[in-house]
Amino acid sequence: MLKKLLTLFTVCALSLILPATKVPADVIPLHVPVLEESPEQHLFYHELLETAIEEIGHTPELTASQLPQLRIKSYLQHGLISLYWMIESEQRNQDYIPIEIGLTSKLIGKRVLFIKKGDQHLFETVENLEDFRDLNLTAHLGKKWFDVRVWQENELAYKEHSGSWKQIFRMIELGTRHNYFPRGINEILVEAAEYPNLAIEKRLVLIYDRDFRFYLSNTGINAGSRYKAVIEQALKKARESGLIKRLIKKYWGSEFEILDYDNRIKILLQTPE
Repeated sequence: MLKKLLTLFTVCALSLILPATKVPADVIPLHVPVLEESPEQHLFYHELLETAIEEIGHTPELTASQLPQLRIKSYLQHGLISLYWMIESEQRNQDYIPIEIGLTSKLIGKRVLFIKKGDQHLFETVENLEDFRDLNLTAHLGKKWFDVRVWQENELAYKEHSGSWKQIFRMIELGTRHNYFPRGINEILVEAAEYPNLAIEKRLVLIYDRDFRFYLSNTGINAGSRYKAVIEQALKKARESGLIKRLIKKYWGSEFEILDYDNRIKILLQTPE
């Protein structure tokens, strides 16, 4: 007991003598994830965050941790990371602190399909949503992805995958029960290089009305909530100055041409709240 009291006294005395380590007012320290399954996905979001904060006169200090996607939301919930970029949804707006500024000009809601090589003929007669639904093909989707709600809303067949979503690529390549994997225009070409045994469906793009936004953790040692005003100001300026558009062009400017987007049949999906 005496030893504990002496230890407590020593800690208290030192706290009075030694100055607390303070982060300079203009430094914005943020703990951010790098997605383990897609180690380059973060590059756009990190660059946008850093550049936007710098352009309003602050110094961003990003500390990155490599995490599997299934663990990132738990880390965000407990404030072990400061923020993460996710498709906007009502539930996420309640669970975390949203910065209500779209980040990718809704590229993520423009879904092109990975399919098994040799299956292109299955899609050749599709001209609208009803035709696509009548194919009775099954999408393979990640567990609790926003796509799940979209596919439900539009009465499209799907199956959720509870393990690592990276396994879906292999299942589409080898399987017959899961016919396609919808991916955003800003994702599919990078992934196509990684999975050359899959094909990109050539005629269609399925479109729903959503974008990525930053979500901040509310509490915890790395809570992003304390920097909400700064991040919000930075992203508003990034939108107004054209920074967001310039970075979208830098990272994904050629995707529309390579995927022949203008000539694809646009299938508009109902977007759930």
